[in-house]
Amino acid sequence: MLEKQTASMRTSGAFLMLIFMTSCTADDCAWAKKIIVSEQDVVTRPTAEQIVVHNRKVERFCR
Repeated sequence: MLEKQTASMRTSGAFLMLIFMTSCTADDCAWAKKIIVSEQDVVTRPTAEQIVVHNRKVERFCR
């Protein structure tokens, strides 16, 4: 019984992922914008590193 539920959950999860992956808009990069930090912002090093990673992903995927 548990095996059937697990298989059903995997199938449902895969179906949901497929729906979200195939939905698109007129602008594929509408979800992504670079994060801009002003001089007045106080940003910790870990946060700055995350911002850099995000901005590089935007550059790579949204040309």
